[in-house]
Amino acid sequence: MTVVWESDYPVRFFNVAAGKWDVWRGEGTEIYYYAEHPYNIEEMGVALNAARRWYAEWFAPYPWTTLRINEFMGIAGYAQGFATNITFSEAIGFLTKDDLRSNLVFFVTAHESAHQWWGNLLTPGDGPGGNIISEGMANFSTTLLFEQIKGEAARREFSKRLETRYARGRRADDERPMVEVDGSRAGDGRVTYEKGGWVPWMLMRLMGREAMLAGLREFIVRFQDGPDYPLLQDQVQVLREFTPDTVAFDDFVNQWYFDVVVPWYQVEGAEKRRTSLEGEGPDVWETTFTLRNAGTGRMPVDVAVTVGEAFDEEGNPLPEYQEARTTVTLGAGEEQLVTLHSDFEPDRIVVDPDVTVFQLRREEAVHKF
Repeated sequence: MTVVWESDYPVRFFNVAAGKWDVWRGEGTEIYYYAEHPYNIEEMGVALNAARRWYAEWFAPYPWTTLRINEFMGIAGYAQGFATNITFSEAIGFLTKDDLRSNLVFFVTAHESAHQWWGNLLTPGDGPGGNIISEGMANFSTTLLFEQIKGEAARREFSKRLETRYARGRRADDERPMVEVDGSRAGDGRVTYEKGGWVPWMLMRLMGREAMLAGLREFIVRFQDGPDYPLLQDQVQVLREFTPDTVAFDDFVNQWYFDVVVPWYQVEGAEKRRTSLEGEGPDVWETTFTLRNAGTGRMPVDVAVTVGEAFDEEGNPLPEYQEARTTVTLGAGEEQLVTLHSDFEPDRIVVDPDVTVFQLRREEAVHKF
């Protein structure tokens, strides 16, 4: 028997999978799964539908007819996103016990779906930094999708998880700038996936969301059909055309793409007391502490005194949460005495409460009274 497949849009590489599955169908999406493994199909479907819709809006129209997943036996524990089809191990999705904190099923589905754009529609060059365009941008896309579908609390948890994986797996004495990472060193994977996903998130906050997305769309338009296949320097060059502040852009890129920097914030000598300040009422809480950057890099970072939890276990904002904040910029080894006033008694100090600055040992950037 001969089987012929015709693609409705060119593909550079593909996979072939065969099996006997049940089929879940969504909005231009399909999941082929073993009938006795229906546990996470609904969550996968949410992520798959969302990825097809939002990645197409943010980056480029999805050029193929269907985006699908097919389950395979847990003889290996990975998923891999080929054009139009994601092979997905039962061991990391279909038989995974998911929860609101890990969101593993959503994460893997969103990440592999992103490879339809970053890796397939746009194929990076085979050189240093190239794989970050594939894997790092897949994690950046996943971060965006968490925010869009799961909300801010889930986005923060996902960002923290990337940060922790990087910190645990990096090789500090052997780490190279992102534009030089080629996969040949032990810590390159953590730079490629985790740092490579976080850094464009910070760059987006610097440029502005619409400017960043417009730059990424242009990047895909220029390179998706070859004959040149881009590296990280090409991506940065295109994005620079869309930034409203080239001076700030260049400073950021020189640190994060062409050098090796990671802030590490420490809160020391924290004290709080009631006081009276002119113009601020008779009952004000004054909190003082020293903030130190024991790491590298220079980034503006928000620092807050807070009381209560920002979100409940479902990720919903809690009305009783209060905060007062300021912004501090510290270079490597620098420290600053910080004073914050609030009309509530704070129960903690939090550096980077919105989880927007990539850093080491985030637990040291929190002080509980």
